[in-house]
Amino acid sequence: MYLYPSEAWLDEYTRLLDESDALDDLSSDVGGEFAGSVHLVVADLPLSETTVEDLPDDVVGDVPEGLREGLADVPLSELPSMVGDGVRPKLPASSRALLEQIETNVVDGALHVLLELDGGDCADAEVLTAPASRDPDFTIRGSYGTWRDVVDGRPSESAFLTGDLRVEGNRIRWLRYAAMFQLLGEVASRVETTHLFERSSPSPGSRLVDEAVRHPAAVHRVVRRQTVRTLGLF
Repeated sequence: MYLYPSEAWLDEYTRLLDESDALDDLSSDVGGEFAGSVHLVVADLPLSETTVEDLPDDVVGDVPEGLREGLADVPLSELPSMVGDGVRPKLPASSRALLEQIETNVVDGALHVLLELDGGDCADAEVLTAPASRDPDFTIRGSYGTWRDVVDGRPSESAFLTGDLRVEGNRIRWLRYAAMFQLLGEVASRVETTHLFERSSPSPGSRLVDEAVRHPAAVHRVVRRQTVRTLGLF
């Protein structure tokens, strides 16, 4: 299992993208292969709302019990400043990696990743610590909660339709390659994932669009259930 978000997760995602036959097929079917960069922005990371006690066992299970109890109520946003160099060597590798990535990879509460795509291949993927210095072809922005839902299987098409994922870049080019970019979300859902942060509840409207994308025939049933629940409140 790969912790999301983390550099290890990104490495596995890159591998799956590079090996994706579907990405190869799409890139050759859209009237010319896409070669360029896509900037993914995972915004609103809940570092201030998440404490050490909230972390999955994969991260803190091997931390010495006394240290774990002493840090239980510390938010992740404050953790790097509270765990000094004298303590860090005593931590398991997963915990040290988390501290280092919070310190270096989070920029203004967001995580920035640049994918270099060349036809059906993912030539490179990197975490950006100075995102303003790059000029990508496209930028896709969304909250951590939205990206988590996509990783868990929410159709990225639904997230684009609801505006939960927002695209910056040449709109005509984006429409030309839309199916290929939607596949980026589908491949993300194939990574065996453990989440670092708790899930937030999706809105009823988002759930409805999700169902419409996955199973158009099921929309009527979803609307009926929501109507019954709403009427029951009166």
